[in-house]
Amino acid sequence: MSESRSLLPRALRPLAGWPDRGAVLRDVSWAIVIIALCLTEVSLRRTTEGPSGAESVAVVAAIVVLAALTVVLSRLYPLSALVVAMLCSFWLYGFGFVLLGVSYLVGRRMPRVRSAVVLFVVGAVLWLALAVLLWPDDLMALTTIVSTMLFSVVLPWLVGVYRRQHVALTTAGWEHARQLQRENRLTAEQVRLRERSRIAQDMHDSLGHELSLLALRAGALELDADLGEEHRRAAAELRTSAVTATRHLREIIGVLRTDAEPAPMSPAGEGVTALVDRARESGMRIALVHDGDTTDMPPMVDRAVHRVVQESLTNAAKYAPGADVTVWLTSSESRVEVRVTNSVPRGPLPGAGGGGRRGLIGLRERVRLTGGVFAAGPDGDGGWEVCATMPLDGTVEAAPEEDDDAQIDQLQSAARRRVRGWSLALVLVPAAALAALVLVVGWNGFQNMKESTLTPEEFAGLRVGDDQADVESVLPRHSLYVDARQLEEGAVPEGATCNYYRSDPAFFGTDVVLYQVCFAEGRLSTKGEAPLR
Repeated sequence: MSESRSLLPRALRPLAGWPDRGAVLRDVSWAIVIIALCLTEVSLRRTTEGPSGAESVAVVAAIVVLAALTVVLSRLYPLSALVVAMLCSFWLYGFGFVLLGVSYLVGRRMPRVRSAVVLFVVGAVLWLALAVLLWPDDLMALTTIVSTMLFSVVLPWLVGVYRRQHVALTTAGWEHARQLQRENRLTAEQVRLRERSRIAQDMHDSLGHELSLLALRAGALELDADLGEEHRRAAAELRTSAVTATRHLREIIGVLRTDAEPAPMSPAGEGVTALVDRARESGMRIALVHDGDTTDMPPMVDRAVHRVVQESLTNAAKYAPGADVTVWLTSSESRVEVRVTNSVPRGPLPGAGGGGRRGLIGLRERVRLTGGVFAAGPDGDGGWEVCATMPLDGTVEAAPEEDDDAQIDQLQSAARRRVRGWSLALVLVPAAALAALVLVVGWNGFQNMKESTLTPEEFAGLRVGDDQADVESVLPRHSLYVDARQLEEGAVPEGATCNYYRSDPAFFGTDVVLYQVCFAEGRLSTKGEAPLR
């Protein structure tokens, strides 16, 4: 009960209005189309005498006001716009086409369907009740009302509802994709931070070792009796500085390293050759190929090469058991390339639910921090390939991180561009076909009206009793079809054959007279206006 009471306030609540300038331009274009359509109909309705100037201005002003009112209401109060378009369709047939668009907009813009359903039911009941009171025996009128409600109101409204739900589902899908991307970005950021802590630990092992040697050698110089007092004092200061730098380095690395970082499982300072040998001892089939000197690489690059090979061998053992693995180390004066490939697995594959590619994310971050390029993926023969290329010129400027914030938006825009042409075709092709059909039917109807028009002067020249052949030579080529049920009882004289003609060829003429011309026994028996019910 409370829900039904709140139905009316919700129906009377205005919608959001115009979201942007594009919506305003579309509504202005929509209003111009309505005005042009209605003015075209009014111009076709002109009679032979033509309306007065004041009447023409009033009609044009009314069309402009009603078109603007319909467009504004369709944005704020769509149901009210539907009522206005329905009422105006009784005045101008052009608003019948407007009714199609407004019905679609009601379904497209209104978030709830119950208000529209209630309006449709109430409107159809009232319209049918009025038709029964005015035309109790006219089944055609009831059929027209029902078909108009179904095809001019309900069907476009259902199309609008479908379009609104489709857009809502599509938007929700893209938003879900964005949410997943944000979660993946957070996971990747955690992996990057962990990899950076590993880099910090590697730098601690390397630099700590160098600083320890420096302190040891400075201590030896401090104790050398052959040096002067000033040189021994400088050596002591150098030893103290090295010890202090080592302590500070250990403190900084302790801050950078995460609590969850596992203890290193490989020996400190281990090279790629030793790493491959340990993997061979575990049963893996590995080939190591050297091309160039890789013994004197910058520390960051050296540890990155080791890390790439280590992670690649771990993944090969885990996800490609029994596969042949090849490690290439190619070095030149300016860069080093490490490439690890494995063949098609020979052993049983692990079950579903593999890793989340966190190791590859960490490798990409480590290589990026050296200024290098990282790639991983299938090799085309059923295996897997990991490749990293890093500079050797001493620069460790990291390449910019990939900006994937707008990746989903780009994919969404690309998807919209792909379907935009088909969407326009689905709308424009039926609309163009309908317009062509209307033009063809309208043109044929206009031609038939011209060929079935008997002017008042020609009608006045006909005389009762004239020979039928002489009268038919004056009559138009075609006559109109009139259903006998539209005529009064006894309208056709007994034994006579009647033809019907228009008095004006105007398509929407308001002062058109329907003439009845009857023949009996080869002569014109009666003539006059058709006695319609």
